[in-house]
Amino acid sequence: MKNLIKTIVFKEGIIDNSLYSAALKLGIKPNIIIEFARLYGFQVDFQRDIWKNDSFQIIYEEFKNEDSSIIETGSIIYANLNTKNTDLQLYKFEYEGNKIDYFDKNGKSVRKTLMKTPINGARLSSPYGKRKHPILGFTKMHTGTDFAAPKGTPIMASGDGIVTRATWCGGGGNCVKIKHNSIYQTVYAHMSKFGRGIKKGVRVKQGQTIGYVGSTGLSTGPHLHYEVIVNGKKINSQKLKLPSGKILKGNIRKKFEVSKIKIDVLKSELISKIN
Repeated sequence: MKNLIKTIVFKEGIIDNSLYSAALKLGIKPNIIIEFARLYGFQVDFQRDIWKNDSFQIIYEEFKNEDSSIIETGSIIYANLNTKNTDLQLYKFEYEGNKIDYFDKNGKSVRKTLMKTPINGARLSSPYGKRKHPILGFTKMHTGTDFAAPKGTPIMASGDGIVTRATWCGGGGNCVKIKHNSIYQTVYAHMSKFGRGIKKGVRVKQGQTIGYVGSTGLSTGPHLHYEVIVNGKKINSQKLKLPSGKILKGNIRKKFEVSKIKIDVLKSELISKIN
């Protein structure tokens, strides 16, 4: 591999339709957009909490070759999502040798067991609860949450775990089931296809693409049907209360404050270059 040149990229944009489409228009690579969505997936429901004209800022690494072609992307260094005039800032921080995580400005980790929304830039089309089935016509309990999204939109594992199903599930079409731990399992249905290497017994990481939105099985259009099972019972994923992330203390907190100031300075420099 030739010597790659690392560059630090700053992008900002307004969300008019979805975060995914707004970021693609700015030339941000899909894997960076998915990572951005994953970082916010613990605190933001991209269906309900994002409003037209909300905005975002992102600083990340790119590696270019000698003719300035982007060969690969690196980490996100800083992210900000401004929704309803509130800034949700995240800072990358490396600590205890090689641990890398993202923290808000108060030194609180954003990581939780499960993400609120395993898909980026969709809209909630049918919440959990009793509803008239769109195909069968009778009222039955809808035990998941439906997210309408364009066919082919990546679906993420909402937490680390082991795939216990990746197969045809009748009315659910192509579906994946993941066991996260002794308490939590999640189900993802109606996929157009499975993600690369996704099969029963495979271990997946939170945010990994496990499949793509489709309309397989009993479905009136492309959407993701998402279920959360807690101790064997299907529950409303949107009301799920998960343990919050850890807060940095003591010396590590002091190091974080220094790192945060450096990132804020970097951000100011990058913005002044644009202006």
